[in-house]
Amino acid sequence: MAEERDEARAEADRVLAAVRAALRGLEAIPDAVVRARAAGLVLREWAGEKTLPKEIRQQAVDTLHEGGMDFPEIGEAIGTDRSRAWRIWKGMS
Repeated sequence: MAEERDEARAEADRVLAAVRAALRGLEAIPDAVVRARAAGLVLREWAGEKTLPKEIRQQAVDTLHEGGMDFPEIGEAIGTDRSRAWRIWKGMS
């Protein structure tokens, strides 16, 4: 189980590094006005993007549930309890 969590941490770190690298692309914009405006647009639109990981997690829990796992099993597998696993599945968490 620890190995699976290590794999999840490595994958999360890989994705976060890619996101950081993409955001660092703002620094490469030579015109300070354009750079500031672009950064502002990213900040403004970023809030809407935070739902994507939540949707991906919900889809993964749904896949596990459709595959025959019950919520206590799913909770244990993803490092939470059964009620939180159920709330994730329902889109409530």
